[in-house]
Amino acid sequence: MVVALLAVLGVDLVVVALLLAGVLTRKRWVKHQPGSFRCTVRLTSGEIDGIGPKWKRGYGRWVRDVFVWTKAPLLFRNELVPSDGVDERRPAAPGEVKRLGDQPVVVTLASGTASVQIAAHHEDRDLLAEPARD
Repeated sequence: MVVALLAVLGVDLVVVALLLAGVLTRKRWVKHQPGSFRCTVRLTSGEIDGIGPKWKRGYGRWVRDVFVWTKAPLLFRNELVPSDGVDERRPAAPGEVKRLGDQPVVVTLASGTASVQIAAHHEDRDLLAEPARD
C-alpha cells in the first residue's frame, strides 16, 4: 500500500530503496562505534539544542567527557552534551521508559546550567557510566 501511494505521488522506487539502504548502513555504523549503546534521553532542566523534555530514542556513547547522542529513527544527527558530572544514578520507575528491558537504569547528567536524564538497558550500565577524567 505504501509503495502504491509513493508511485501515485511520483516517487521512484529506486529513491526509496536508496534512502532505506542509507539509513540501514548508518544504523550499522552507529551501533558498531566503540562504547555505543541504545538509550533514551530527555531534558529535565535548562536548555540544550536538539534535546527536549520527552524521552527520545537513539544511541549514545562517550567521547572523553562529552556524551554523543545519535537520534533515532534516521540516525543522521548527533547531539553533543558536555558533561560536568553525574548527579544521580537510579533504577527507572516502572513504566517510566519503554523498550529498554525490565530494569532500565537512569542517570542524571549535569551540563552547565542544564540537566539531562539518560536511560539505558541494565546490561549497558557500565557503558552509561561517565568515563573517568584524566
